[in-house]
Amino acid sequence: MEIHQELRGPLHGVKVVDLSHVQSGPICTMLLGDMGAEVIKVESFAGDQFRLPMEGAHFVNFNRNKRGIALDLKKGEGKEIVLRLAKKADVFVENFLPGALERLGLGYDTIRQLNPRIIYCSISGFGQIGPYRERPAYEPILQAMSGIMDTTGEPDRPPVRIRPAMIDYCTAMNAAFGIAVSLIEREKTGQGQRIDVALLDVAINAMSPYVTQFKRTGELPKRAGSSQPTAAPFQAFETGDGLIYIGAATDEMWQNLCRALGLEDLSRNPRYATRQGRIEHREELAEELNKVTKRYRSQDLESKLLAVDVPCAKIRTIGEIIQEPHVQSRGILEEVDYPIMGKIMTIKTPIFFSGGPPTTRWRAPLLGEHTREVLIELGYSHQEIQDLINRRIAVQYEP
Repeated sequence: MEIHQELRGPLHGVKVVDLSHVQSGPICTMLLGDMGAEVIKVESFAGDQFRLPMEGAHFVNFNRNKRGIALDLKKGEGKEIVLRLAKKADVFVENFLPGALERLGLGYDTIRQLNPRIIYCSISGFGQIGPYRERPAYEPILQAMSGIMDTTGEPDRPPVRIRPAMIDYCTAMNAAFGIAVSLIEREKTGQGQRIDVALLDVAINAMSPYVTQFKRTGELPKRAGSSQPTAAPFQAFETGDGLIYIGAATDEMWQNLCRALGLEDLSRNPRYATRQGRIEHREELAEELNKVTKRYRSQDLESKLLAVDVPCAKIRTIGEIIQEPHVQSRGILEEVDYPIMGKIMTIKTPIFFSGGPPTTRWRAPLLGEHTREVLIELGYSHQEIQDLINRRIAVQYEP
């Protein structure tokens, strides 16, 4: 894909060495790349673990705007290439288990000696310090540990995971934000930074209101299915052809809902006159409303309620939402021609600058696609590069 020079992005000129894999790290470096940074993704010969699941759907979304090289970091010459990259870099990102890169000779202290201005960001499950620091983790593990899973699902059913990897996404955004502010600070001080972002910390942070309430009252949040415990009616309701989510949080919205659906009796019922009353009688209120909502088709009911300013939405599938004219008008859907896979749809980073989302300069790299190119930029001769490839220290993708 051609580089759009006219839309370089606010991080144009920032060089990033990306030793991350799977999801949290690659999303962080993708965000930096989307903002214009030059990202070099370093993979082992086996490649990122997410090249294979879902036919690569994760990988192609999380690794755009990067160039990719493949190295054997257990060999001295492979490690030397990363050190050369780091010496010229502004940012170094990794998400291995704490201690792993130190054992390879690529830890923070080593990189900082080469490049005191480096911003070295480590993303891990549990952080660089603490008893759990070397404990492996994936997104569902953190959902289970943090209290998120315990509060998600129907009251009478076991806990369930949130399907999208939201902790990974939020961790990536925290890491990218930390890197961005460190770049600003470096302009003032000339000093680099060591950043430590842990998935568990991010997950607990997302649960902060529930932690505060628990410490005050001793009460644990209960699973509430689709409902919002602090308001009612605020949950999914049945329709004639599916489900609709209604969020009538205020007294005014409640009255508007009743008028739109001809529910004068409910409107006058003193048990439902206040927000607190509706919360206390949530279940019986939901039963009464469900009898009415089942008479409508989802789209018709959505239109009817939106016309009186009641927040609601037909519960859509992925296939339905990407066909919505509004979503298509936003320009975040992007069709990319990817080798082997053909034309695929990906989603752009949803941050608009001057009226539009970031430009995709490169699709996600094939394994070792830019090895020769990057090594030439580091000063290796063609003969030296071929020797590295012949000795299986580096891999160059060949169609």
